[in-house]
Amino acid sequence: MLSRSVVLVFAKPPEPGRVKTRLLSLLTPKKGAELHRACIADTITAVSNVPGCRKWLRVATRPDRAQELGRELQLNSRWHVGIQRGRELGARLEEAFQSAFCSGYQKVLVVGTDTPWMGSDRILRALQTMRTADTVIGPTADGGYYLIGARHFIPAMFWSIPWGTSQVLDRTLAAIRKAHASCRLLPRDFDLDRPADFERAQKMLRENKNRAATVARWMVEWEMDEIIESSRRRGRRRRSKTRRLVRV
Repeated sequence: MLSRSVVLVFAKPPEPGRVKTRLLSLLTPKKGAELHRACIADTITAVSNVPGCRKWLRVATRPDRAQELGRELQLNSRWHVGIQRGRELGARLEEAFQSAFCSGYQKVLVVGTDTPWMGSDRILRALQTMRTADTVIGPTADGGYYLIGARHFIPAMFWSIPWGTSQVLDRTLAAIRKAHASCRLLPRDFDLDRPADFERAQKMLRENKNRAATVARWMVEWEMDEIIESSRRRGRRRRSKTRRLVRV
């Protein structure tokens, strides 16, 4: 039953210079923070549309800032807002799963915010998959994952994982096998982390903006800003060239 299930959105606060850092060759820190906030909003929308489960936003920040972000996102009463506890990602994930199982949930699913187009259907599919599998993972093209779930506590899933590398998925699967648990994989997707991912997301959302409506709107606005700024730069270069010719 999904009523005994919980979906936790793991997010960082949208602070300039602390999020989307691999995109800073393309975006300013402020724009990177705006894009990250749009990713959170679309992920929240996807989870909100999953029926029959409890919903948590877990933020990697102080309790007051987490509550502030919840208010900014206009979360309704179906959402609980809390913080991530632990010094590194593995410890934070382990604590989140342990806390949820201790609270009586039978299926626990954590989703990230870097794949905001995953959609509510895929999240629901992940919960349903745990009727027959001990764990479920949504793999990403870079060797990580965009969601992970379990129907009982397997802390070793988060031990000695080289976070931020291409080995995350393989090491996690090895840990699950070693714990004699079963796992099912969802469709492979990609995270919005690098310039190539940004271009891929632009193309995808031009074809279907509803997959991540907030990110799609942000990208349209960013493209317009870039066109305007490019026009201004050309105008400044022309004026500078004209002034040099006049002095000659």
